[in-house]
Amino acid sequence: MYLFLAFLFLEATVRIFHLHNDSPDWYLDENKMYKRVPNQEGHAVFGNRRQQFSPFRINAAGYNSYREFEPTEDGVEVAILGDSFIEGLHQDYRNSIGRKVERGLSNVHIYEYGHSDFDLADQMYLVHTNKEEFEKVDFIIYELKYYNDLLRSEYSVKPRKVVFPLLRHSKLLVYLLDIGMIDPVKRILRKLSIGQKPRKDIEDNLTKDLIFMDNFIKLNSKYGLEKDKTAILLDTRQTNKAFLDYLEKHGIHTIDYGRGFEKSTNKPTTLIYDQHWNDHGRNLVANEIISFFKKNQLLE
Repeated sequence: MYLFLAFLFLEATVRIFHLHNDSPDWYLDENKMYKRVPNQEGHAVFGNRRQQFSPFRINAAGYNSYREFEPTEDGVEVAILGDSFIEGLHQDYRNSIGRKVERGLSNVHIYEYGHSDFDLADQMYLVHTNKEEFEKVDFIIYELKYYNDLLRSEYSVKPRKVVFPLLRHSKLLVYLLDIGMIDPVKRILRKLSIGQKPRKDIEDNLTKDLIFMDNFIKLNSKYGLEKDKTAILLDTRQTNKAFLDYLEKHGIHTIDYGRGFEKSTNKPTTLIYDQHWNDHGRNLVANEIISFFKKNQLLE
């Protein structure tokens, strides 16, 4: 009885002070791609003492955004595709990277197609299966983390399982999961192959670079990149030089945010408890995107 009452007290405390993360629900759409369930609103909470408390808004297309995605022939629209760094649940959706870019460019609408764990295969397949929509978009930016976004040569559904169904009902369990209290249980479940399996690492760097290059070439061959309206957002400090040379040789634009991060020695660019970009880091990324368009005059 005491344990039950203690559980109820802690559950109420977590709910009253909103210590839990309102992680938006997801589903598998008709193209076999993961999206967030449309029209959700809530607050993403990170850190064990609510160190980050950010409102999110899932639009009708299933992405965290202050805008609905309604590209037109007459307007100027830029799509930014990527993983959780672009999804931006770690920051108020009204102050996202896209919103920052809009403030630096005139009469341009930014559409952010971000979803946690998206790699380049996910991003290119998304454009490939929504050709009519993206044909109206004036420019497309693919976010690429070289070390983990080129592990596949084509798109396929990565199975997801809800390992803890009770999380939908208990905010206390959500909180304990987020602060790492349930990590030992998660490790046991991984050993038993329950839930998502971790990606296999490729140990040899030379082999890794050859595989990544081959995967990129195959993705480009299968889904295609429109070079005149495409750029890849990356950190050159963490990207193989041969890969960068290949992009330059084939006329594929790159936007390097690593230079800005390298110069920012007096301010951190990531969250204290997390590898995701903080507001300063997002400003630096947005500034690089703004500078890229102003320098190349690609939206005029």
